[in-house]
Amino acid sequence: MPFPNHPDKHRAEAVLTPERFAEYRRSIVDGDVTEPPRSVVLCYSRSLMEYFTEAYDGREIGDYYGDLYAFDDSDGAVGVMGNFGIGAPTTAKLVGELVADGVETFLSIGFAGCLDESVEMGEFIVCEKAIRDEGTSHHYLEPERYAHPDESLVEETTRLLEVRDEPFQLGPSWTTDAVYRETVPEVERYADEGVLTVEMEASAVFAVATYHGVEAGAMFVASDYLGPSEWEPKFHLTEADMRRLGDTAKEVLESRVG
Repeated sequence: MPFPNHPDKHRAEAVLTPERFAEYRRSIVDGDVTEPPRSVVLCYSRSLMEYFTEAYDGREIGDYYGDLYAFDDSDGAVGVMGNFGIGAPTTAKLVGELVADGVETFLSIGFAGCLDESVEMGEFIVCEKAIRDEGTSHHYLEPERYAHPDESLVEETTRLLEVRDEPFQLGPSWTTDAVYRETVPEVERYADEGVLTVEMEASAVFAVATYHGVEAGAMFVASDYLGPSEWEPKFHLTEADMRRLGDTAKEVLESRVG
């Protein structure tokens, strides 16, 4: 059976669009609606979102499913969206709504399982492309194995990491909805192909951004190591690394709006 199920879906007009939902949302809000930042970090970690709001002065912008926080030191041009959960569907919904409100750039950051033991704890992984093994992206773009980030955003990210002498690796990721169905044959296959990580959002973020004509990228910190015969969790060791990842993502976006 083809996916999506309906033939020629990609050529069809949507009944509900982010723009129409934005109009509805504005119609029921008391007072003026505050414009969002032009660039947004997508944050899936509750503790990292708490760090952002405690470490940096800013203001909350309401009326979204999740918390949108604009940083004062960027004059509100850069912000972070968090506390909305994890996974491709909700993230794609929010990206579409933020694009409708004027956001032009997204940098998705968070944990990723690591398929390559050469990636050291504390190293950042910059995603150069993502395998579309989730459902959401296929409703936005024609069938293709990979979804791709914005090249200029990837270049800006890697350039900043090099200037800061920050250890990182650049490579592909495997995006899947089913965290508890990452099977042994899949792990072996993707590791052999040189795929560095597995996570739940990147390919959908790239696909939705491509569909809407905006920029998106992704960076990760290794939270666990997946081998064919064992799983080695490291989540409890990543707090400082995640904060560095957040600071770096914020700096990348600020360098593009400055």
